[in-house]
Amino acid sequence: MSIASYIGINIKIPQVDINEDEGYDEDFYVGQCFADGTCLYSVQAAQFTTAHVYEISSHWGIEIVEPFDSKISLESKEKLRRLLELMDSYLAEGDYFELYSCWVGEEGDSREHALTLEMKDLDIHKLEIPEKTYVLIKK
Repeated sequence: MSIASYIGINIKIPQVDINEDEGYDEDFYVGQCFADGTCLYSVQAAQFTTAHVYEISSHWGIEIVEPFDSKISLESKEKLRRLLELMDSYLAEGDYFELYSCWVGEEGDSREHALTLEMKDLDIHKLEIPEKTYVLIKK
């Protein structure tokens, strides 16, 4: 099994199709990796309030837990940094996006944690985001 990360946003954003697009960054992209349409529908219905949902593909979701210097946590911090840069380019001041990571197939399960963060004040190095954590990130 794998952990997948999803974002919810109120605008459409471009996705990578790994079957058609060449030269995409395999470590981080918006597009299908583990999830299918059922997973996307489930996470949107159970977790998000936004109109559009996307998988953030990276061959493992964003999961920042102790020890914070573990390989998974360090890679997740880099993925989150890149996600914040990407969302900053799409969002207007006052807009937001939602982030949720879980094991594939558990998208409809109950949340275990919830956070609200401001992009401008976010210190990735002090952040903990275990699986099944809903994160609302405001610009």
